[in-house]
Amino acid sequence: RELCAVTTSPILPILMSSLFANVPQAPADPLLSISGRFKTDTRTEKFDLGIGVLRRTDATAHEFETVLEAAKQVPPSCYYPHPGGDDTFVALQAELVFGSKPPARVTGVQTVGGSGALRVCAELLVSQGVTTMLIPDPSWANHKPLLEGGGLKIGEYAYFDQATHTVDIEGMLSAIKAAPGGTAVMLQVAAHNPTGVDVTDEQWDRVLELFKARTDLFPVFDSAYQGLARGLEEDVYVVRKFLEAGLEFALCSSCSKNFGLYGERVGAFYVACATPEIAGCVNSRIKLKIRTTYSVPPLHGARIVIAILSDPALRKRWEEELRVTRETLNTAHVSLAKALAAGGLDAKFGSKRYGLFTQLYLNEAQVSSLEKEHACYVAPGGRINVSSLTESAAGKVASAVVSVLK
Repeated sequence: RELCAVTTSPILPILMSSLFANVPQAPADPLLSISGRFKTDTRTEKFDLGIGVLRRTDATAHEFETVLEAAKQVPPSCYYPHPGGDDTFVALQAELVFGSKPPARVTGVQTVGGSGALRVCAELLVSQGVTTMLIPDPSWANHKPLLEGGGLKIGEYAYFDQATHTVDIEGMLSAIKAAPGGTAVMLQVAAHNPTGVDVTDEQWDRVLELFKARTDLFPVFDSAYQGLARGLEEDVYVVRKFLEAGLEFALCSSCSKNFGLYGERVGAFYVACATPEIAGCVNSRIKLKIRTTYSVPPLHGARIVIAILSDPALRKRWEEELRVTRETLNTAHVSLAKALAAGGLDAKFGSKRYGLFTQLYLNEAQVSSLEKEHACYVAPGGRINVSSLTESAAGKVASAVVSVLK
């Protein structure tokens, strides 16, 4: 007791050294730190285009009315779920992704958001001897560290053609075809982060044929924006094609964007296996991985999703809200592209884009100039979240972009 009194005194010297005295300061997160700088900016007209959160055109968080209504029906959860979460949520989310109840060879669990699904996926693959995953170049900034944290080595395959601002499908297929057996390959299904440039259905058909020929590769689908690119059905075209083909694959799904449940951490992880028997064993291993990491997922957000997907009237209204949101995003992309073209930029900036983002490929100095001279806060590399852009705001942002590029 006397020692504690001495060591905690603000006057007397500390007698015991700290276990953490040599811990270095962690670098600021390149994405999350943007909002902090934006908030301290005193300029009256400023644009927060960095963090990947769906927003309204007044820059406030996009809240779905159906989600707010459903939340009123969901009481607190006063008992633990099992590690796989709420089975009803897992089933309803599977029907949303796969179009109907999937075959018994597909197993799934609830996870802590889409990020939790990715991490569980990584650990499961490593446990089966997979050492490497290829991700698109470019990809979401947190993909690499998140998957490496699960034990995988990360490589890249060509995805974006900077000359045309379209998918480099030949480079993509060539890189995947050259991958050694036992490699996992991540495929973003829609609203590609960070470019907004998506693989077409015809190109997905070519990707499918490659995986049919290379069954020693393991596809991992990342579905973070279902319903926010072309539509609820269209955005998972490739997933359903792979299921119909009888291939094995994994799918990581998020409810953060299409339900606006960022803070509730609602996601799901599915694995399509060769047989129902294998699927049962895989499910047990997934739950064991979860049990030894975060134990169980939270239930509140999952049960909000259940309330919406299980009520035909509420679901119809949610789908309409999603449609309006999707069209707003598409309009924002068009407005920005037109404004960039009016400023004299190359026509490639007008290539079709979907979802929250567009990538302008700005260097560090140009990103800094946008922020300091024009109050436009964008992510590293020039990724812009377009969700809050009105036609007027798009014009102002485009003018700033043209200024730093010329």
